[in-house]
Amino acid sequence: MCIPIRSLIRQFQFISNSMEDTKTTSLCHICYRHCVAERVTKEDGIFLNKTCPVHGESSYLIETDKDFYKQLGYDQSGYSIPQGIMVEVTDKCNLNCPHCYHGPDNKTIDKPIEQILWQIENRFDANAGAVILAGAEPTVRKDLPELIQRTKVLLKELKRPEDVCILTNGVKLSDRKWTKMIAEAGTNMVMIGMNHHSYQGEKVHKKQLQAIENCIAEGIFVYYVGYTLEHIDHMEEVLEEIQSLGNRAWQYRIRAGSDIGRSPDEPQFFLSDHVKLIKSICDKKGWTWEKKPADDNLYHYMVNINGITHRIIQWSDPKTIDMEQLKCGPWCDFVPGKPVTNFLHQIMLRDGHVNKGQPLYDTVPPQYLFKPENIDYEVSEWTWKSWEESKQKQSSIV
Repeated sequence: MCIPIRSLIRQFQFISNSMEDTKTTSLCHICYRHCVAERVTKEDGIFLNKTCPVHGESSYLIETDKDFYKQLGYDQSGYSIPQGIMVEVTDKCNLNCPHCYHGPDNKTIDKPIEQILWQIENRFDANAGAVILAGAEPTVRKDLPELIQRTKVLLKELKRPEDVCILTNGVKLSDRKWTKMIAEAGTNMVMIGMNHHSYQGEKVHKKQLQAIENCIAEGIFVYYVGYTLEHIDHMEEVLEEIQSLGNRAWQYRIRAGSDIGRSPDEPQFFLSDHVKLIKSICDKKGWTWEKKPADDNLYHYMVNINGITHRIIQWSDPKTIDMEQLKCGPWCDFVPGKPVTNFLHQIMLRDGHVNKGQPLYDTVPPQYLFKPENIDYEVSEWTWKSWEESKQKQSSIV
C-alpha cells in the first residue's frame, strides 16, 4: 500500500491578490513565437493585445464578464503542485478521444526508460518534487511497473521526494490485479481524466469508475478526477455523477475543450460562462455553493459544491495564452530542445511543433522557466488537514 508524503501536494501564496490589466507575454498562433502582449479592459470585455515581430498586431477577447474578471485572484491559500514535474513516457493511447491535446500516435516506439530517467535527473531543478508520468496514456507501456520502480530508486539517490504519480484515463486501472502491481511498484497518486458517459460509451465509462474504486482499495491516493466536456449540455449529468462519487477524489475538475491538439469545433467558452452555468445548476438543485480560497486566475476557479471541491477550468489556446498566469506548476518537459515551463504552455508548443510540424523560432523568456526557488513551499497545516481528511474518507469507502 502506497502512502503519499507531504511533498506531493503543496499550498502556496502568490504575490498578486487581484486580477489587473498588465503587460505580459503570449504566443503568435501562426508561428508560435513568443510575443509582447498586454491584457486590457475595454467596454465589451477583457482583451489580450499582442504584437508578433513577423505577423504583426492582433487582439483577442479573453473574458466577457468584467466584474468576474476583477474579483479573480490568488487568495491566501491555493491548490497546486508547484514543484511537481511531468514527463511524457509514451505517445500511444488506448482511446481515441474527440478532445486530445497530445495527438497520440500508436505507431511510435516508446522511448527507453533510461531516457526518461535522464530527463527526471537532468532537466529539472534539484528541488523538484512529485514526478508525474504522463502520455498520451502512460498505462499502455508494458514496462510501466519497472519504470515506476526505477524512478523511485533514482529519486531516493537524488534525495528528492520519492513520489510518483500517473496521469491516466483510468481504463487499464479497471484491472484490480494490474492496479495492485503498480501500487506495489510505488505509485503514490493518480490523476484520472474522464468524460460524460456518452463520450466513449458506457463500457469505457464503467471501467473508469471501477478504476477509482481499485485505486482506493490499493491505497493509491486519487488526487483528482477531471472531466472534459464534449458538449455543454452534458454539464448537469457530470455534476450529478460527481455528487455520487463524493469523497472518492480530493478534487474534481471540469472543463470544456480548447483549440489545442484535437478538438471539436465548439463555440468559444469563457471561464465566467462555466461558473455561471454550474452555479445555475446548483441553484436549481438546491446544492450548496461555497467559494473556495484558491489560486484562481483566468483559467481556473475553485468552489465547494455540497462540500465537494470542484476546480472549474477553461484553458486558453495559442491565441489567448497569457504567460503571466502560468508562472506555476506542474512543470513539464514535453518539447524537444526547449526549456521546462508550465503544463499549458508546453502542450501548446508541443502541438505546434510535434503535431503540426511548426518550427520553433525562439526560446522561452526566462521569467517563465522552472524556478522553484521563486515559490513559497511552506506547507500549510490547513492543506494537510484537508488532505488527511480526504485520505481517511477514501479509505473508509473500501
